[in-house]
Amino acid sequence: MNLTRCPKGHFYDAEKYPACPHCAPGAGSDNETVSFNGGGVSDEGKTISGKDLINEMAGKGNAADVNKNNDTVSGTTIPVQEHLNLSGFVNVDDYCDDPPQPVVGWLVCTKGRHMGKDYRLVTGRNFIGRSGTMSVALEGENSVSRENHAIVAYEPRQSIFIAQPGSASELFYLNGSVVLDPVRLKQGDRLQLGEVELMLIPCCDDKFKWEIKK
Repeated sequence: MNLTRCPKGHFYDAEKYPACPHCAPGAGSDNETVSFNGGGVSDEGKTISGKDLINEMAGKGNAADVNKNNDTVSGTTIPVQEHLNLSGFVNVDDYCDDPPQPVVGWLVCTKGRHMGKDYRLVTGRNFIGRSGTMSVALEGENSVSRENHAIVAYEPRQSIFIAQPGSASELFYLNGSVVLDPVRLKQGDRLQLGEVELMLIPCCDDKFKWEIKK
């Protein structure tokens, strides 16, 4: 290829065209027009085919490893960037949800429309109600208050479970006895909320508990 620049600043292949094809009347569309400001030339835009632009860049040493990854556009090999600056990238971990809290036990439904389903308990207070926002969501159970019918809390220092009334007006029962004040729970205890029965299955007890991070 003999890259030639015409008086008007157009680059063309002199071996292919006897004169500048861009200046000739009815010039064809063989070349794609690309305007750029290059080093060592005036600020006026130069017109050059996409393929010839790649070849010119390679001739100037701007494409030191043109065929490294065989990246191509319309059949023309283009230079690739060997080193990527990732300093501006966002750390995905900064936007990930917090990891789930360790499970300390379960409430297993032994009576009601969710019979057989288990609900995980975590450290602190676990709110029970039929709303989907509750820790223990008994959705569709109309005999259960929508929010805070009852609370089952896990206290990690003594590794104990406690049941207490929520903010709802409805009552709930522990093994058949009404719960009006906080009461300690043990394995196998059963809570009755309306037509629902929940059995406590501890994970943490006096033999095992998760290490408390200070």
